[in-house]
Order: sequence, then structure tokens, then C-alpha cells
Amino acid sequence: MRLSHVTFAALGALFLDTPAQAATEKSLTLVSVFSNAAVPVKLIAIILLAGLVAGPGLALARRDTKWLNAIARSALPLGFAAAAYTLLAGAVGVANLGVTPSLPVLAPGLAEALMMAMLGLLTAGVARLAGELTARRREDASIA
Repeated sequence: MRLSHVTFAALGALFLDTPAQAATEKSLTLVSVFSNAAVPVKLIAIILLAGLVAGPGLALARRDTKWLNAIARSALPLGFAAAAYTLLAGAVGVANLGVTPSLPVLAPGLAEALMMAMLGLLTAGVARLAGELTARRREDASIA
């Protein structure tokens, strides 16, 4: 059974209005930003958080640095892909609205995009640092 392009577009539209849903809450927190994020953005955030925790864990376990390199190389594109997805969803929402929304309406979507970019940067940086420390520890052990 083949799904048409219209079916994929309709399924994708289910997730596009989610950044604006956070605008109805009184105070904006990182938890509320995450809870109102689209499902693909939530999945990427969970993957990035797992990488953020796994990086130092792998360094402490003195594992091979290939996993740390993989986390460091993939975290940044994942974070920015989620940020771009959120910004695209916000742009589609503004275009469909017809009037210029106020900043409090736009702020949750912008906060979500910035949170994902920051999470990607943080995860990549931690994994890179853990990989460098693990590599230096191996060099020091091989010299001694």
C-alpha cells in the first residue's frame, strides 16, 4: 500500500501548530517548552539528552572514543535540524494566521528553537571534551 504525498502532508500538519500551543501558559519554563514541542522535536531532545549523559559516562568507563566522536558529530546537526523544524512550523503558523502575532505568541516557538540549538551545541561540546580527555588519558597510559 502506497501513501500519497497528500497523506504525508496531512500527517506532517498535525505537528506544525505545536509551538503556538505554549503561548497559552502564563509562565514559560524549559519543561513547558519541551512539553509543548512537536513529537519529532521531543524525540530529538531525548536523543540529545541521552548523548549528553552518555558522553561523560563513556569517558569515565574509558571506552573507545568512536562513540564519543559519533555523538560529537551528530549532536550539532540534530539540534539545528530540530530548531529549523520548529522555526519552519512557526513560519507556517504565522503565514496561515494572516495577522502579525505579538511577541508573547511567538516567544514559545522561538524558545523551543533556541533550546534545541543550545542542546545540540551542549551535547556536541561535552562529547568532544570527553573524547579529548579519553584520548589524552590513553596517550598518557601508553607513554608510561
